[in-house]
Amino acid sequence: MADGKPTVRQIYALAATLCEQAGEEFPETRDGASELIERLRVDSGHPAPRLEDVRVRRGRWRVGARAWPSASSVASELVREME
Repeated sequence: MADGKPTVRQIYALAATLCEQAGEEFPETRDGASELIERLRVDSGHPAPRLEDVRVRRGRWRVGARAWPSASSVASELVREME
């Protein structure tokens, strides 16, 4: 298998496993996912648990760079928050 970023399928499998370990149902909708993420972040004492609490980062992106974080960086952040 080639090295590289995790696939979307791997990210979903990781998220489902983490939900199972935390005793949570895997969300079926985007709204459900947002609510679960917010609740888990509040429960863990995250400094900015709500999306509106997160400061928008400006000037970080170069021309041609992606405007969204990679799935692997989001998954890594989720794992750190659930620890």
